[in-house]
Order: sequence, then structure tokens, then C-alpha cells
Amino acid sequence: MREQMNTSNTYLSEIERGPSAGFSQRILWVAAAAVLSALSQPNELFLYGNWLAGLVCLVPLYFALTNTKKSGEASVLGAVFGALHHALTSYWLFFYKDFAFWTLGTTTIAYAVVYGAAIMYGWFMLQHSGSMKPIVFALAWAAFEYAKSTGFLGYPWGLLPYSFTAVPIMLQTADIWGVYGISAFLALSSAACAEMISSLQVRQRSRGNYRWVAVAVGYGLVLLAYGAWAVAHPWPVRSTVRLLLAQQNTDPWISGENAALESNIELARKALDLNRQSGGRKPDLMVFSETSLRRPFTEFRSWFEKNPPTSPLIPFLQQEDIPLLTGLPVVKDWNTYEASNSVGLISPNGVLLETYAKMHPVPFAEAIPFWEFKWFRSFVQNVIGLESGWVMGDKPVLFKLTLQNRGSVCTDIHVLPSVQFASPICFEDAFAGLSRDVIIRGADLLINLTNDSWSRTKSAQIQHYAVARFRAIESRKTLVRSTNSGVTCVVGADGKNIAELEQFKADSIIVDVPIYAVPMTFYIRFGDWFALLSASFSALVFIWGIRTEKLKKRIL
Repeated sequence: MREQMNTSNTYLSEIERGPSAGFSQRILWVAAAAVLSALSQPNELFLYGNWLAGLVCLVPLYFALTNTKKSGEASVLGAVFGALHHALTSYWLFFYKDFAFWTLGTTTIAYAVVYGAAIMYGWFMLQHSGSMKPIVFALAWAAFEYAKSTGFLGYPWGLLPYSFTAVPIMLQTADIWGVYGISAFLALSSAACAEMISSLQVRQRSRGNYRWVAVAVGYGLVLLAYGAWAVAHPWPVRSTVRLLLAQQNTDPWISGENAALESNIELARKALDLNRQSGGRKPDLMVFSETSLRRPFTEFRSWFEKNPPTSPLIPFLQQEDIPLLTGLPVVKDWNTYEASNSVGLISPNGVLLETYAKMHPVPFAEAIPFWEFKWFRSFVQNVIGLESGWVMGDKPVLFKLTLQNRGSVCTDIHVLPSVQFASPICFEDAFAGLSRDVIIRGADLLINLTNDSWSRTKSAQIQHYAVARFRAIESRKTLVRSTNSGVTCVVGADGKNIAELEQFKADSIIVDVPIYAVPMTFYIRFGDWFALLSASFSALVFIWGIRTEKLKKRIL
């Protein structure tokens, strides 16, 4: 009888554990998970990601963790997954000038460490989760993606929800719980699939394992149903602002500032000429990309009166009588030539009206920690080859634009005499907290200026677009992206593109951008409540695990 019970317990343990495997096989499993997760993201094979891979990409990782009995092994598995996942999803960092080792190599090592630690803690929680493993896995994953995407070292690339880039209907719940509620669904989907496969492999139907499949399907149906409603819902528009977007398609690092500026002016002039020929209304604002101007505007005003030689900037603005929003540097200290990566609003008569300095620079590229220490500064300059970073901005700025040609979609809706907009710079449109802050302050729309031309690949630029698009859905405000080489577009409140320019092609467009009359969404009011709830839940599970371990030691 005792022998039968032992056999039964062993069998049940095998069901819970799933397919057994040695350490080398588990390494292959986590490598497969990293490859699948990379394929789920926008890449050169699937430009807008692969949603099917997104639903199952963490299945091998789940198998590996539930088959692991030692924390050290769990840490190694996490390090392998993290290194491969980062290298395969952020491959474009290799093209950052001549710094491939530092941009891709050192960050891959760093993420091996980060994932190694995080997944070791996740493994510990799974060991003490019993039949609740899938939900613990899902919420812990959402908490981890939130932690990975937050703060000065935050890097919101490679998150599971970007696998839905081609299916915006599945992203609409972001206006309730942000990105991370969708992260939890996709992690739960993988965990539920893994549990079902475990049952099938041991030829034993476990109601518990199939229950999680039902939970995941129900979760997905909620996302789909809400998404269908949101996409079909006519978000009210109270006014429009007419913008001219110029995509220069030149890299100022290589081509020089005159070539970049000349391309912008030529493209803008072409769009304005076509607009006049068609009898269109004059744009309220022209927008050039990040780093379009390579020198401080006010101090070099006389230079801009004569350059570029074929079509000087200031005479062009005066002739067209349209203000310009463009990327430019602002010098903070002329003695040390410390400058900020900024956006400036320039009046038609060539006066710099307002500037915003980038508050969240790319760490170790635009902002270098420990720069005040001579030994570290010497290392960065002499070994890495970076001269200096940008000075960080210290406050958000709302630009006010008077509408020269006020137009409204509906004649019975009040027409705005002016609009307020914020202009996150490049990397900043990836951080929901920054956009949420300016929208709470009263921004009617977001105009992002970006230079991703150095990445050389369409999929890299689509990755940035996929991250940024969530800002429109979360807030139900328009997101305008004016970029050097792509993706230049106007994203509506439902996350769909109203207009878009072809990547890596010099072009321009004049578009009527909607100003939505939508009250603050749940997400804008309460922020990343779901991510914080997931983190709190994970912390409680971790504490429970520690308590359980202590009780075991006392009994033994």
C-alpha cells in the first residue's frame, strides 16, 4: 500500500513538474524562448511582430523554470535568456556609430545580470506557488517588465505587448491599465499553454492545468471585446491643427548640418507649393526632426540668415509666415560648452520663443553618470571615445500654438483658438510617465521629434513606433511623430495611423491632426496601478516563500 502511494505521489509530482530535462536541455529551452520572443517583436522577418509567437514565446522558459531545483541554475537560465533576448531584439544597437561593443555588447552583459537575478527570484516564487503557478508567473512577469522600463536606466524595449503591433485591437485596454495588463495576459497565455502541454505529455488530464487555459482564453476575450468596442467607438474631435511634417532622410552625423537643413527646407517648400496649388489651408506649424539644427539658434541667428546657402532658414520662415518646431541644442554653459538636447519653437520672424530640454536622456550615451569624476571622464573619453553627454532638462514644458487656420471636423463643435502640446524627444516617447505628466498638465496632443536613422533597419524604427504608439492609446490623445527617417506618422486615439510616410525616403506631408475632446482616461488618472498591484502581489508571494522555507527548516 505504501509503495502504491509513493508511486502515485511521484506520478502527481511529474504532472505538476511537466516534462523533465537535464540542465543542458533546459539551457536549450530558454534559448528557444529568447528566439521566439525576438520573433514576436518587430524584426526584419516580421516587420510588425508576430502575435502568435507572442502568445507562446515564454512556454520553454516556463518549462525550464518549473523543472529547476537549484537557485544557481535558475539564475544561469535567466542570464542566458536575458542576454539572448536583449541581443536579438536590440540588434540595431550594433549600428550606433563606432560603439557597437559598448552599445550592444556591454548592455547584453548587463541584461544577462539583470535577468539572471530577476528570474532567480521568479523561480523562487514559482517553487512556492503550488497550483497558482501560472497567475504568479503572469503577474511577476508584468511587474518585471514594469521595473525594467522605469527610472533612469529604464529600457522599455522588447516587452511582450509589442508582439501585438499588427493587431491594435488587442492594445486598447492600455487606456485602463497601461502596457502591463497586456504583458500579464501574454505571460499567462504561455504559462497556461505550458501547463496544458505538461498534462498531455504525461497522458493525464488535470482539471487544474486546463482551467488555466480557460482563464487565459477568457482574459484574451476581454481584451478583444474591449478592443472591438474602442476601435468602433467614434472618439469625439473638437478641433484640428494643420501640421507640415518633413522627413529629411539624412544623418546629420554623416551628411553635416547644412545637408540636413537643406533637405528639410526643400521638402517643406515642396509640400507648401503643392498645398497652394490645391487650394489647401496654410499649415499652423512646420515640424522638423530631432537634431535638424546642429548649433544654438539664438547665438547663431546670423548664420541661419545665410544658411543653408541654397535656401537660408530664417528668410524661408519669414517668406512662408509659419512657425517652426525643430530639434536643436541649447547651450547651458559656454565655458564648458555644456548643452541640452532640446526642442525649440521658432516664430516666423526668426525668434526662438520657447524650448524644452530632454529630461530622460539615453543613459551612458546622452547622459553619462559619474561624469564629475576625472578618472571616469578620462575613461569615457579615451577608451570609449565619447567626448561628453547632454545636460538633462529639469522641467516639462507645454508649448502654446495659436491656430492660424482654425478648422473643426464638426461645425457645431467649439473651435479652439489655440492648442497646447508637449514635445517628448526621441527616447522619451517610450516612457508613459513623462507623457502622462504633461497630459495631466493640459497638453492637447504630443509631438515627438526623433532621429533613428543611424539604426539602418526598418524594424528598429518600427520597434520605436510600437513603443510610442501606446502613448496615444493610454491617453486617447493624438501622437505626432516627426522623424529623420521613420516612422513619421500621426497616430489617432485608437492607435491607428491617420497618416504615415515611407521609411528611409525623403518626403513631407501636410496633415490635419485631430484634437480629441476626451476626458482623462482611467490610466492617465491612476497611472501604472496594475503594474504596482502586480509588484505588490509578487512581493507577498516572495515573503510567503521565505516564510515557508523557514517553517520547513524548523520541522526538519
